[in-house]
Amino acid sequence: MKILEIDTDKDLAAIQDTAKKAFSSTPDSTLDEWFDFDYMEKMIQEDRGICLKAVSEDNNIAGMIFALQESPINGKEGIEKWVIIVVGVDPKYNGQGVGSLLLKKLEEMAKAKGVKKMFTYTNKDDQKVINFYRKNGYQDAGLIKDYQYGKNNSAAFLLKYL
Repeated sequence: MKILEIDTDKDLAAIQDTAKKAFSSTPDSTLDEWFDFDYMEKMIQEDRGICLKAVSEDNNIAGMIFALQESPINGKEGIEKWVIIVVGVDPKYNGQGVGSLLLKKLEEMAKAKGVKKMFTYTNKDDQKVINFYRKNGYQDAGLIKDYQYGKNNSAAFLLKYL
């Protein structure tokens, strides 16, 4: 498995397809409800975001990950802290370590940019995602009530110091 930065001119459609496959069975919302690929592209072009793809031995995109810098309006804190927005693995590659490979490469690249902390959040009841991040060294950082899509959908935050 190769982990590569995406080429926004060539890879966006395939990245979208991979992400949509990965989130096709998400019970609480569709990808289109909470993710904007145009904004992702803008953040990559402004060097405020990183999107990586996992390319399988048969040259298919097995997964993708996207993270971006927290708001630079927060000064040094905003520049040194990035948020992982989405990790998506094509279901036919689940259980093969693709997500962990993507996360590790993302952390390496972010650290090289001077990032000190990475965080992410998910639905508080999504134990599969929470356990994935814990397995990769992220620690529980708290819950925010009703953070996502209205009432009764609190978010669990996870944090890792790089």
